[in-house]
Formats: sequence, C-alpha cells, structure tokens
Amino acid sequence: MNKYKVAELTPRDFAQWDALVDQSVHGTVFHKTGWLDASARALGRKVKIFGCFQDDQLLGGCSLFLEQKWGLFTSAYSWCNTAPYGGFILSPSPSSSVHKKESFSRDVIESLLRAIEGEHFLYVSIQNSPEFLDIRPFTWNGWESSVFYAYYIDLTNYLEANIDASLKRYIRKAEKSRIFIEPYSDISRYYDLYCETYIRKNKEPPAPRSLFTELYSFIKDNNCGEMIAAKTPEGEIACAEIIVWDTHQAFSWTAVSDSRFLTTGASTLIMNDYLKRLKDRGIPKINIMMANVPQLSSFASYFNPTLVPCYEIRRRVKNNILSLVPNRFSF
Repeated sequence: MNKYKVAELTPRDFAQWDALVDQSVHGTVFHKTGWLDASARALGRKVKIFGCFQDDQLLGGCSLFLEQKWGLFTSAYSWCNTAPYGGFILSPSPSSSVHKKESFSRDVIESLLRAIEGEHFLYVSIQNSPEFLDIRPFTWNGWESSVFYAYYIDLTNYLEANIDASLKRYIRKAEKSRIFIEPYSDISRYYDLYCETYIRKNKEPPAPRSLFTELYSFIKDNNCGEMIAAKTPEGEIACAEIIVWDTHQAFSWTAVSDSRFLTTGASTLIMNDYLKRLKDRGIPKINIMMANVPQLSSFASYFNPTLVPCYEIRRRVKNNILSLVPNRFSF
C-alpha cells in the first residue's frame, strides 16, 4: 500500500505550497502560487498543482500549466514564456543516509508521476529548476530527457575587479558617456522596449502586455524583485532589466534595450550594477539566464559564471489517448 497520497491542491493548500517552495532547495519564485496564477490569467491557461502528502504533511509536488489541444486533449507544461522553471519540488529528506534520501525522493516522485500520467495528458513537458539534479526516477519510468544549462554567479565573492578586462572597458565607456543607473517603474514603457527588441529580430513578442503587467504587480506586492534602468544624460532609457529573487537566489528575469544605444556599454554597466546591488542585499547567488543562447552566453561568460545543467523531462502519452478514443486518431 502506498504510504503517500497525491491530490490536486486547492486554495486552502496554497499557503502550505508556498511554504514548501521557500523550504525546498528546488523551489523558485516561479513556483509561487501568485506567480503561477498571474501567468495563467494573462495567458488564458489553467494551473494545476499536484501535491504529495503523508497524512497532512506536504512532502512534494509539481506545478503545471494546462493548454487545450484541438478542443479534445490537454497538454501540460511546467514553464511558460515568463516562467522558465517550474515542475517538481521536494521537501528536504528527513534522513542523512544517501540510501534513505534517494528512496524518499524516488517514492515521492513516482507517486506524483502516477497521478500525472493518470490525467492522460497528450503531452507533458517539465523543466525543473537547476537544483533538481536527479532525474533517474523519470527516465526509469519511461520519460525522455534533454539537458539545458544555466549560468550562476556567486555574489558573495563578486568583485568588479575579477571580471574580464573587456567588460571593464565597456563600463568605463558607459561612465564616460554619463550613463547612469536608477530604479524604474514604468512597466508600459518597458514592454514597448520589449516589443522593439523582438521587432528588430523580425519576431513576434512571445508574451502579451497583460502578462508583464500582472507579474510586475506580483513582484511589487511581494517585494521579490525590482526594475532598474540605464539612462542617458538626457533621461532616455538605454536598457532596463527586471530582476526577481526568492529565498535562495536571484534571477535575471527579462531585459530590454533601445537599439540607438547598443554600443554605449550600458548593458554591461547595468549588469555590473545590479550584481553589486544584489550582493549588498545579501542574496548569495544569481542565475543570469543566458546560457542557452549563443550570443547571450558569449556576453555572460565574460563575468566568469559557473555553468550548471538543468533538465527537461517529457512524455507523450500516445497509448493512453488511443485507449480513450479508439479508431479515431492515429499517431
């Protein structure tokens, strides 16, 4: 008999989920119910959080965004355009024994997987946080996996003197041009620059204005992030960034720029500035979110970050769908 019970969380469980997010090494600000709810409202999706309980204690869970396919089937994703991580979180193991830790994790994960597979989703894609390293319980149960990467900077030891010399030259260039950094709060102007960034690449913006408005309200209400801008002496925005944080770390969430000022060194100046700001806040590390895009990773590597893997696990539930709708669909 399974000693764990899995159930969909209801609003009365959300405080317990958010407490687990803060406690779990796998938890991020993107797992928080407020972030999930704001993202879901703006994107027109439903959020489902599976919780794994022993008696009344929440031991782990998985957050998913649900998307309808063809009006008949549902696909599930742990991530969306502005939530790069999500999925599974586990409470700390009650034992220091490696065997007991792995057995605990495997039992909780497999309990959650059975519940997720029982939903008969057309497709499931889960990108866990980089701290979720052991994906063997997924692959042992037939899930596929892919590896992505993240760049971390240890803020406790961050010094401008340790960054690459070419970045120091860009910082001096921006300072000579009298570029300055200050807090910023105009999310509407920020989104306009966000759209311009994609227009320059001949791409549609992947996130609507409402999503930025919703999430920026969540950030301000929960004091879990800030927007800062690099401005010209005339007060025009050269670039701006929104940084978010949780109890474990910070994330370079989004960045925008004005194409007229791309060569001013403003992007280097603003990054160096917010790394020092976060260090002063006592935040131990930051995921600068640039490791999977060649041009961005080349820039980020000048800051001497640490490269760490993170994993996507996925499953297409063909057999379950065929059993539900025989003789109508083929895959």
